[in-house]
Amino acid sequence: MTRVLVKQGRGLVAVVALLALAVAACGSGGAPTLPGNNNTAGNGGTSQPGGTGADSFSSGLSANLDKLDSYKFTWTFSAGESGASASSSLPASGTVINKPAKAAAVNYFGLMYVQIGTQQWMSPDEGKSYMLNTDSTSLDSMLPTKDYATYFDDNAGNYKQVGTDTKNGVSCLHFQGDSSLGGVYAALAGGSASFHADLWVAKDGSYPVSGSFGFSFATGSDAGAWGYNFDITNINDPANKVEQPTNVTVLPS
Repeated sequence: MTRVLVKQGRGLVAVVALLALAVAACGSGGAPTLPGNNNTAGNGGTSQPGGTGADSFSSGLSANLDKLDSYKFTWTFSAGESGASASSSLPASGTVINKPAKAAAVNYFGLMYVQIGTQQWMSPDEGKSYMLNTDSTSLDSMLPTKDYATYFDDNAGNYKQVGTDTKNGVSCLHFQGDSSLGGVYAALAGGSASFHADLWVAKDGSYPVSGSFGFSFATGSDAGAWGYNFDITNINDPANKVEQPTNVTVLPS
């Protein structure tokens, strides 16, 4: 799942490689075994959307994004070392229309896709020209719903509600990952790590609005940071539109 293109020092590469293995294991099914985790992922607080337990949120809340009329999103996976000339950042953004008819426009690491119904177009040059994509790519794998489960659902029992906030203009419940979850990633880093995990869930509609999962670390002579972030914005905004490209290049057949 993890899409990492890191060319900095060996320490960071090793840490990210270990994290990739850990994330893959989490995503293979069920909640990971974590120190102090006596809860089952999916049990949530009675005051939380879809909850049944004392503090944590329910798994599967990202499916509620499909119930919205429309929204815009951004998500980023990044990794970099302190003092390095550049860090690796893999960003994606787009607009999703669910009603009255399905459509989406996604910028995925520089490749741009537009899908309306069953037709899809792709642009390799940042929207300067499009071509009909007859071998359509599933845009679902490019949406924040794809990686949400790995970072949040699979660790649901390790999040606790810490308050209420307005995030991206939406009234939300705010959850934070606890120290037992952070301890796992500190151990992977092999040194001192400062972990953070935050999730904001809409009070009305029970959909995820924003999330951040990552840490900064120091191990030996290496130091750096790793993280995944997403934001849902412009929820049900009438200005959200996905239109068929007009600059379509017809390929010879």
